[in-house]
Amino acid sequence: MTPTLVRQYLPHTGPVPRVDLGARARDWSEIQERMLVPLYEAVYRRLEVGTGTRLLGLGCGSGLALLMAASRGATVTGVESFSPSG
Repeated sequence: MTPTLVRQYLPHTGPVPRVDLGARARDWSEIQERMLVPLYEAVYRRLEVGTGTRLLGLGCGSGLALLMAASRGATVTGVESFSPSG
């Protein structure tokens, strides 16, 4: 049987590090999101998304799905809610 590594995390003492959420979003859109392109294409083909289609994206992130729908002739609107903490 392979041993399992369990990490013990100690409570963080000191200032809380700031996270650049914009950099995280760029990482997602540049690296991971492109893997969803075949899925979006298949769904849009199946739903016959095109001219005459109106698509609303809530929490649309980088907007790749909306961009792909627009390239098929759909009218798209996207809303991304971002509330910076602290």
